[in-house]
Amino acid sequence: MELKKSVLIGIGVLGAIGIGYAVYWDYMRHNNKEFRNKWKRGRKKAAKRRKAAVEVAKDQITNFVKKAVDEVSKESFPTDVTAKEKYFMDQVSNGETLLAEGKERHLDAALCFYKALKVYPNPVELIMIYQKTIPEAVVNVIYEMMSFEVKKKKAEYFENFPPRDMNVRVEEISESSSSDDHIRRGLFATKDFWPGDVIFDEQPIASALDPDLETGDYCSYCLKELSGDPISDDTDLFEAVYCSKTCHEKAMSEYATLLFTNRDKTGKESKESQLVHLVKSGNVKYPLMIARFLAKMVHEETQKVVTGEEEEYSTWDHIERLPLLNVPPNDKETNEIKLLRELFAAKVPGMEEFISEERYLMLKGKLMYNSFGISTTREIRENTQEMVRTSESSVIGAGFYRVASYMVHSCDPNIMIKFPNRNNVISVVATKQIKAGEELKTSYIRVGNRTLESRRNELESKWKFRCTCAKCLSEESTTEKLPTEESTSD
Repeated sequence: MELKKSVLIGIGVLGAIGIGYAVYWDYMRHNNKEFRNKWKRGRKKAAKRRKAAVEVAKDQITNFVKKAVDEVSKESFPTDVTAKEKYFMDQVSNGETLLAEGKERHLDAALCFYKALKVYPNPVELIMIYQKTIPEAVVNVIYEMMSFEVKKKKAEYFENFPPRDMNVRVEEISESSSSDDHIRRGLFATKDFWPGDVIFDEQPIASALDPDLETGDYCSYCLKELSGDPISDDTDLFEAVYCSKTCHEKAMSEYATLLFTNRDKTGKESKESQLVHLVKSGNVKYPLMIARFLAKMVHEETQKVVTGEEEEYSTWDHIERLPLLNVPPNDKETNEIKLLRELFAAKVPGMEEFISEERYLMLKGKLMYNSFGISTTREIRENTQEMVRTSESSVIGAGFYRVASYMVHSCDPNIMIKFPNRNNVISVVATKQIKAGEELKTSYIRVGNRTLESRRNELESKWKFRCTCAKCLSEESTTEKLPTEESTSD
């Protein structure tokens, strides 16, 4: 009883002292200038200390994130399902143990959860689980790691791509020195070449025949001219033909099974049939190339899950840095988008949201700007409905390439595009001596004996830039110096 009484008395005394001090402090703050200034300086110092502490904490997290992402990038992750499951459970268990040890172990816990994320088949799903089950501060550190990894991959992209054995590198082109200032990157040789030297060969990301040539004399997959009996597939609504069993199997696994093998048993025209009709009746290959490209992305993601192996950069990583045309939305594109969204939505969860209007138009703009015409030695009626980069008149289709796309236009190019195997594998061949560090330039159009005005008009109407290559500038300068009719008569 005495203890309780003493405690209550003590609390009362402390309360009285506290109230008295508060009254004194408020009086001094309003009536004593020196006290007020000292109090303000104290507040500023305290604010600085708090700010400094926050910055130290941020720096600590930033440094930890950089070190952790570098560590994870060097780690070899398991590839088979059983090993993945064990690794995942071990990392989650370690993370939970570290969380229980207190806030000072939160960063280490975040690293464990981040590593678990690397082997989980559906990262987005796991992030949602993390948001509900672990502290927000730890989730934020995981987000920081993911963001830093993306930025790191982007910054290092051109250090790793193109592969060194392709003998080229991609560099930024400044506007002041560029012959084509609408392109911000260009392709440069990494060693010397002589006329006739093959600089590199490249497989396409996506390719397609002109639709009126499908089911005819060319392979739908590699675009090679058929010799012998073609191979076809009764389940394929597109009725494509192939030059070999290999091309047939690749086409079916990469895109054809997903895009063209469903027949609606209700009697209604299926989305697959509608896509076939859209492509063939309109003789348009770019919607088909986009559909194949998207299907190929799905195939790549599926293979990652099956094999446990992942390329350092995805197909999407490769194309997002390429230049593009601005494709304004209209009824034609709106119908294409609607059809592809409905087709993919029934087969691949999440793809309907992925195929947004913005993303579709961006992809179509990149294909239109960068695709090369695949030429043949046979006389082929030119398809003028869709633009391609080509200096040839006989073109059977188009190919979209990761590396070749970076080559800028010149009316006096130093390379030529060839298809020596008569398929869609592009070969870049030097036509002049090219020194290491020199930019590779191709012609997007047929130049021949065309006038400056004719060449520029085609480039401006299709690729939306005014050519200022050395040839055009030289001819422009010559034209300006020609005497006028009036000065000649004098």
